[in-house]
Formats: sequence, structure tokens, C-alpha cells
Amino acid sequence: MSYRDSASFGKRIEYWVVGLMLKQGLDVYLPLVDDNGIDAVVKVPDGRFVEVQIKARSKNVKKGDGARFSVKLNTPRNSYFIVLYSERHDKLWIFSYAEFMKKSNPKNKGE
Repeated sequence: MSYRDSASFGKRIEYWVVGLMLKQGLDVYLPLVDDNGIDAVVKVPDGRFVEVQIKARSKNVKKGDGARFSVKLNTPRNSYFIVLYSERHDKLWIFSYAEFMKKSNPKNKGE
């Protein structure tokens, strides 16, 4: 898969996940610039706003990498969520920052 195909796959999945959130009745705001790992800002039912990063892996990645994600987070964040999607496994995971840090590979933290 070329970089262009890979990047467009990721963007398509971002819009798909945003569509799922809208379908659930959430208000979703998309930043014009993809900075600081924020793909969407979501107003949750209690009125708070949370930041969301969406990562996707296509079915074309090498065997064993279907659920391997690279997320660069150096500073702890409150109200920050990470959504991961694996096309190969047809699974979607949602983690708070704290949950993600507990489950991630410690040697990759902060890189």
C-alpha cells in the first residue's frame, strides 16, 4: 500500500468514526489542522468537551500488525480519548488516555 493509499484509508476511517459518533447523538467538531493528535473535539452528554485521536490499521498491513498502533503521547491529558480501528480484525477500541497508557507497550511510551 502506498503512502497515499495509507493516508486516505486513515482519513476515511476518521470520517467513518465521526459518523458513528454523530449517529449516537454526539456533537462532533473537526479541527482544520491535525495538530497535537486531535482529530475531533466531542461534546459528551454531560456537557464537557473531550479531545479524540483516531488511528486505523488496514487489512493490508503485514501479518501480526493488524492491531499494532503508534500513538505519540508525551504529556498526560485529561479529557482525551483514543479510538483504534483494525480493519483486519474488524474491531474498534475506545480508550481514555489513562486506559491507553496502562495497556500500551511501556518501551514505546513517550516516543
